[in-house]
Amino acid sequence: MPDRKPDPAPTGPLHEQVFRRLSADLMAGRFAAGQKLPLRALAAEMGTSLMPVRDALQRLESLGALVGTAGRTMMVPRLSPEQRADLLRLRLMLETGVIGAAAERRSEADLADLSEENTGMRAAAERGDTAAFLAANLRFHRGLAAAARIHFLEALLDPLWMRLGPVVRDQTPDRANMLRTAEYHDAILRGLLRRDGAAARAALEADVLDGAPALTGALLPGASPAPQD
Repeated sequence: MPDRKPDPAPTGPLHEQVFRRLSADLMAGRFAAGQKLPLRALAAEMGTSLMPVRDALQRLESLGALVGTAGRTMMVPRLSPEQRADLLRLRLMLETGVIGAAAERRSEADLADLSEENTGMRAAAERGDTAAFLAANLRFHRGLAAAARIHFLEALLDPLWMRLGPVVRDQTPDRANMLRTAEYHDAILRGLLRRDGAAARAALEADVLDGAPALTGALLPGASPAPQD
């Protein structure tokens, strides 16, 4: 079984395609905190002119996902431990706050897609492919948000994930951590299958909080033990 299904063909205006690609790269941890993103290098990599890349970078700066440097090159910001902790708190508020809706509204197709992503995550963990693991993990969490079918949720969560992706990349989860994440996801899926919002929420909270010490230097208040169902 392949680790993931192919990405859909790009659609829409070129500047929007570039923005979506760079956004996804940030969320999936392709870029490191403090990494500079030279305009010309990105345009050459994507095979586009400078204009759509410049537009995308400016949009990402307006969202706080990038910052400008003295040399006018965009850079992935470095976050303090306090800022990282606040990102995790916001993730907990938003993601666990809507998982009940996902449990109620999820379709069989949602469950199949989420299960496929988690299978891909486990396979990536087994072979030590961190990049593939992080990309599949992002798709899993975005799939959870989509299953909730709440208007405007993506617009709130994506900027958080854009900031968090480089932080997670810097921590480079090891094989044991990646496999543990897949176990949390199994518990989330069991809750969704039973339409048990409380169980899905407990598993999601444990998943988010599991990496808190490495990301912030201290465990966030309100941590729950790993689910045992």
